[in-house]
Amino acid sequence: MCNRTGQEGDVTFAGQSLVVDSDGNTLCKAGCEEELVTCEIDLAKCKESRRARPYIALRRPGLYR
Repeated sequence: MCNRTGQEGDVTFAGQSLVVDSDGNTLCKAGCEEELVTCEIDLAKCKESRRARPYIALRRPGLYR
């Protein structure tokens, strides 16, 4: 998830972008200031997670409006 940081008009953006793994665990998280974060993602673990959760294949993103 990425989020802007700083002030724009009357809106304050909190920053704190983050990367989570396929189980929802936070792998890395940015602070409140502008920064670049990088993170390695285990693609094999992602595949295994999809196999363990077959209901994800039933999503219908065409209906998400």
